[in-house]
Amino acid sequence: MVVFETSAHYYRFFANESRRGGSPLYEKLSLGIADNVALQRLAAGRRKGQPAANLVFGAVQYLLLGGVDHPLKDYYPSLGGTRPPDDRAFELFAAFCGDHEAELVDIISKRATNTNEVGRSALLLPAFDLVAREAAAPLGLVEIGSSAGLNLNFDKYGYRYTDEKGAPKLERWTDADFVLSCILEGPGVPVLGTFPPPISSRIGLELYPTDVRDENERRWLKALVWPERIDRLTKLDGALKIAAAHPPRIRGGDAVLNLTSALAEIPPDQARCVYHTIMGYQLSGDQHRRINEILLEASKTAPVWRVTVEGEVTHPNPTETFNPLKVSRYFNGERRVKTLAVCDPHGLSMEWKG
Repeated sequence: MVVFETSAHYYRFFANESRRGGSPLYEKLSLGIADNVALQRLAAGRRKGQPAANLVFGAVQYLLLGGVDHPLKDYYPSLGGTRPPDDRAFELFAAFCGDHEAELVDIISKRATNTNEVGRSALLLPAFDLVAREAAAPLGLVEIGSSAGLNLNFDKYGYRYTDEKGAPKLERWTDADFVLSCILEGPGVPVLGTFPPPISSRIGLELYPTDVRDENERRWLKALVWPERIDRLTKLDGALKIAAAHPPRIRGGDAVLNLTSALAEIPPDQARCVYHTIMGYQLSGDQHRRINEILLEASKTAPVWRVTVEGEVTHPNPTETFNPLKVSRYFNGERRVKTLAVCDPHGLSMEWKG
C-alpha cells in the first residue's frame, strides 16, 4: 500500500480513501492534485514518516479555520460552507495554495498528523473492561501515539451503544457531561461493568505532543478532521472541554524508546496495559518488532496486556483494509491474541465478536 509518497498514484489512492471516509471534497481535491506536480511537491519538506495528503489538507484547513478569508471556504462544511465539490473547488484550492505557499510549506514542515479521534474510546472501553476483569487489578495505562491524550480520559465519558436504527442496546454513564455513541452491528454485545474499569495510573507517549491549553494546537487538531465530518468535530470539542479540566499526562519523545521506562514506572499492584489506535502506519517494521520485543521481555516478570485498533489488509484483496479490536496478553515471554470486534476506525461502529 502506498502511504507516504507524493506521486499521482498516491493521491488517487487517497481519493479512494476519502470517498470511503465520507469526504467528497477531499476526493475531488485529491484527484486534482494527482494531475498537478506543483501541488504534489507542497509536502516535500514534511517530517519523516508523515502522510503527505493529510498534512496538505490539514494545513489548508488550519489557515481557513484561523480566519483567512477566501471563497474556498464555501466548500468546507466545517466553516459553514454548503457548496458541493465541483471543478471550481479544485481551481480555488490550487489558487489558495499558490497564494499561501510559504505559509503552507512552513506548517507542513513543522506539524504532524497526530489526529486525536476520541470516538475510539467507545471501542477501547470494552477491551479495557475485559483486561481489568481478567487481571483482577486496576489498570496502569500506557498509550503509544497519544497526541493530546483524549482517549486517556475514556473513563470520564458516557457511552451509548445502539443498533443501526439508533435504538439503545447498551448504555453506561449517560449522565456524563460528554457522551459517545457507537453503533453495534450484528447481534453481539460487549460485557461492561456497572462502573468504569479502575485506573490507577495513565501516561501517553507521543513524539510530537499536543498541548490542549494552546489555541493553535486545538485548531490543528480540528484542521485534521475532514471538513464534512461535523460529528467528529463536535466530539472533539466535547473531549477538549474534559481535557481542560483533566489534562492527560503526556511524555514527549520517541514512544518506542520510552516504552520500557514507562512500563517500569507502573507499580506491581497494577495491570500493565499498553494500547494504540490507528497509528501503526507511522511506525517502521523495526519499530513494530521492537514494541513486541519490549512487551515480551516485560512479561517475564508479570503479565502485560496490549489493546489495539489498527488497519490490516484484507485477503485476498490487499488494497482494502479492516480494523480489528484486539487484546494481546503477554506472559512468560509468550503472546496470546484475541480479536474482540471489527471496527470503524473512527469509533462510529463495531461488530462485536467477543
